[in-house]
Amino acid sequence: MERIALQVGRYQVLESIGTGAHSRVVRGYDPLIDRPVAIKLFSPELARGEARARFLREARVVGKLSHPFIVTLHDMGIEESTSTPYLVMELVEGQPLEKLLNKGSVPFPTACAWVAEVAVALHVAHRRGVIHGDVKPANILITEESHTKLTDFGMARLASHDKMDTSLFGTPAYWCPEQIIGRAQDARSDIFSLGVVLYEALTGVSPFSGESLQAVCNHVLSSSPQPPSRSNPSIPTPLDDLVAACLAKDPDQRIDSAQDLAEQLYPLARRKLQPQSIAPQSTLRTRAARFLRSA
Repeated sequence: MERIALQVGRYQVLESIGTGAHSRVVRGYDPLIDRPVAIKLFSPELARGEARARFLREARVVGKLSHPFIVTLHDMGIEESTSTPYLVMELVEGQPLEKLLNKGSVPFPTACAWVAEVAVALHVAHRRGVIHGDVKPANILITEESHTKLTDFGMARLASHDKMDTSLFGTPAYWCPEQIIGRAQDARSDIFSLGVVLYEALTGVSPFSGESLQAVCNHVLSSSPQPPSRSNPSIPTPLDDLVAACLAKDPDQRIDSAQDLAEQLYPLARRKLQPQSIAPQSTLRTRAARFLRSA
């Protein structure tokens, strides 16, 4: 994947946006619909044998996920001339949460609002049997309107299909304990990873940092991070408790669902905001209820 083709399917390729371990994202143009798009290009390895069938199968499932907090998948295919599998997605004008967190923590009401939106997106996926499997700041886009878009379900797996697949993938700092020890993952695994994101957004540091893969895994399995309020005294105690509930080592001790997490975060997102930026309580309650109903 050193060279980018000038065209993939009917889509024109304009420029590279970003490169990951297994894929590359480019800015593209759909001449049929006359709109800009983001195109994710994968290794030709995914176009061979059983991997090809699995890529097409999972892309079809992800394509059925529809919500304002999820990046929309428009199309998929395999460019036969180069054996390159690709996904065509909506182009989001914004930046990854990872880039914002490189500058440090964000105010806790903002962190709660963003993570609540991601939790709603996960609730949509979980209800359809899809586990994201790689929740991290790099896969959370912050739009120009300060809302979130969860992306990169490329490594997501169907809960009903891969329960016994224990291979490690994703980013170690956001792995859940059951992933490390080779046990089946479920919706609560995504909640653990989102809890890591929430902790990082609140404090500016990872709860499970380490200088090696083994050190990170050991921290995930055996270390309990300090409550976020130790780093940021403005954080209320209920938020400390909520983070701890997300990061419980035993999945049975974690928050039951992404929907439950969102419902607990939305009230915290309203606390200690500047008066001029606070919407009426009834408006905020209606907004939260609407997003959860649409999930």
